[in-house]
Amino acid sequence: LKCRRSDPTGFSPTCPASRKPRGAMSSFSLSDGRNVRVLQDEAGIGAAVCEEFIASAKAAIASKGAFSVAVPGGSIVTALANMPKGAFDASKVHVFFCNERIGDGKCYKGAMKSLVAPMGIPAAQVYKVGEGTPEEVAAQYEALLCGMPSNVVGKTSSGMPQVDLVLVGTGEDGHVCSLHPNKREIKMAGGGRPIIPISEGGKTSITVSLDFICAAKKVVLSAAKASRSPMVLRALRSGSGCYDCPASMVNAENTTWLCDKDSIKGYQDKKVSDPAVAHLSSFWDIPGMK
Repeated sequence: LKCRRSDPTGFSPTCPASRKPRGAMSSFSLSDGRNVRVLQDEAGIGAAVCEEFIASAKAAIASKGAFSVAVPGGSIVTALANMPKGAFDASKVHVFFCNERIGDGKCYKGAMKSLVAPMGIPAAQVYKVGEGTPEEVAAQYEALLCGMPSNVVGKTSSGMPQVDLVLVGTGEDGHVCSLHPNKREIKMAGGGRPIIPISEGGKTSITVSLDFICAAKKVVLSAAKASRSPMVLRALRSGSGCYDCPASMVNAENTTWLCDKDSIKGYQDKKVSDPAVAHLSSFWDIPGMK
């Protein structure tokens, strides 16, 4: 909570890629440092995701010659197909995955279709999840991240791999990536593991941990439609992050929520009290989190 950039949105009014997106309605910041941008609808959120991606990519490439991003599947990665080719130097982009079912490759296929091929990102810089047991695959992916050049994937002071951007969709129940409410994986938060193996219901997969997400230089979460309004209301309460709503626990150095007018309505209608927690030095100093 203590490390914030002076410009939390990462946007500049003089940069075409960072102008206010069509359908943008408002923006505000929470006392714990998280930022919220309210767009007109799901299409507006998709456009904002593209703008956030472009702004982060340009900044990282300019400062260190490489840009690393962890992407999910679904509508978030599909929206990236709308980015204009040439918006950034695609040869400097490295793509990792927030979660993936082993042997399925759905997130990989989605990224190849909507991001990698349209933008011209080198296929060798797209890091597909491997094969094996969940434990083996998680260990392989962790080793991959930790073995990347420092200008691609950095490390925090605790040794956690640090990518430039994590894009996260949210579920109506508050799950992010494959971190579901009150499950073992979200309760591993604080354990220091970047990648977590999952074996449940005969299906195997891996997911990035909350620790990995919060170590990123920037995290962008998306929440569209009225069906997510109760979750958004729960997640945006400062100092109230807990296992029942994993999205509420995401608070990186630079965290931005993208909501639409329907998903933010419950929060706005309730006029939620926002207790000050920015003075705390760690997420775990929030009362009730230890």
